[in-house]
Amino acid sequence: MNEKLKEFLKTGKGKLTVACGALLISWIFLLTQLGGSFSAWFPNEAAKEALRKEIKKLEAEQTEQQKKLHEMDEIQKKYSAMIENSWQFERDGDPELLLRQAVESTAKETDISLNNLGSVRTSRINDDFYFAELDVSFSAPFENLMHFIAKLQAHKPALPWRRITANLSMRPPHQQNTRVVSNTATTAATQTTLMFNGTIRVIAFDGELPPGGKTLARIPQRRGGRR
Repeated sequence: MNEKLKEFLKTGKGKLTVACGALLISWIFLLTQLGGSFSAWFPNEAAKEALRKEIKKLEAEQTEQQKKLHEMDEIQKKYSAMIENSWQFERDGDPELLLRQAVESTAKETDISLNNLGSVRTSRINDDFYFAELDVSFSAPFENLMHFIAKLQAHKPALPWRRITANLSMRPPHQQNTRVVSNTATTAATQTTLMFNGTIRVIAFDGELPPGGKTLARIPQRRGGRR
């Protein structure tokens, strides 16, 4: 029997049979080892549904990330605008000195005699911004007061008011500041004086500009309000 098998294997037909058998065994081995991978090429409905859910989840996450990115861009734009509109030490000078000068020169231009002009107070907001405040009080006709406020509003950087009060002066008429206006009939009228009190409060910036800008000068701490 063995001799016949050996003789058969020596023939071409025998060799072909052995080769086919070896190939068949190899295919069986591969199918056994890679059956799981092959099945992934032809997923069932459950696998397809799981894949659809995963895609939807990723799309939702992408939308959320885009929303957050947009919000961050808006915050950055507002922050940059706040810096641009604030009083910058390097660009505009020291507000503790120039804020008083601005009010004094504006009062002089509008014929107002200041009763009181306090010292500039500062208070820290965060590492980059701080408040600079100045109290102002005087008595003046309504027209002069309006001119004074209008000129300060036109100042660059802006000089916003934190509070304003204007009341009629209760002093006797002969002690009031009045202005006589004459017409062709030689009639006269007096203009009532207003008692004005207000506080200017500006936002000053002494931090670092966003990327792409140069670093602003740091300001030494003064009177406990600044770093």
